[in-house]
Amino acid sequence: MRSRVVVTGLVVVAVAWGLVAVAQMIFGNYRVTAESVQGTIAEADFVDWSDADVVPGLGEREEREEAIREIADQINKLDFAEREKGRENRLGEDFFRKLSARERTLFVDLTIVESMNQWFQALDGLPPEDLKKFVERGMKEIEKGTTAEDMERMREMGDDLVARATQEGFRAYLEKTSAETKMELAPLMEAMNEVMQGLRNPDWE
Repeated sequence: MRSRVVVTGLVVVAVAWGLVAVAQMIFGNYRVTAESVQGTIAEADFVDWSDADVVPGLGEREEREEAIREIADQINKLDFAEREKGRENRLGEDFFRKLSARERTLFVDLTIVESMNQWFQALDGLPPEDLKKFVERGMKEIEKGTTAEDMERMREMGDDLVARATQEGFRAYLEKTSAETKMELAPLMEAMNEVMQGLRNPDWE
C-alpha cells in the first residue's frame, strides 16, 4: 500500500528529527545534551554482543539492559538542537552495532515504538503555521538528500526492526492524525514517496 510505504519515511523523520514536538511538550526546559548521552554510552562501555554466538550470563544481560534503558531515556529527552547535533555526529551508531538482536529490539521499542503514538498525536495538535513549517523543513531535508541518507542508515537496524517501527508508525499515523493533518502532510508524503521509490527497497513496499 502506497500510504504505508510513505509512512516509513515519516517514521524516519520521527527518528531523525528526534520526536521534538513530544520532547518539548513533555520535558519542557529539562535539558539533556548529545554530549551527555555520549558520555553515558562511553561510561557503559558495551562489549560487542552482535555476534549470534555470544552467550552472556544473566547478570551481564540485566546490567546491560539497565544501561540501555538509561541511554534510551536520555535520548528521548533530547531537544531538537541536540538531536540535530547527535544526528550529525552519528550519536549512538557504534553503540547500536554492539547490541545483541534482543537488545536491539529493546532499544527500538524504547526509543521508537513507544513514542509513535505521542509523536503523531503531537504532530496532529500543532498549530497550522507550525505544521506548515514542519512540512517545509521536510521538503528542504529531501532536497539536500539528508532524508535519503537517513533512510539508508535506518536499514542498518535490520529488516525485522524496520518493519516493526514502520508497522507501529503506520498504525499511529492512521489513528492519531486527523483528515486535515493528513491533507497538510500530502506534499511531504508525495516527496517521501519519490525518495523511497528511488531507493527501491522491496521491504518498504
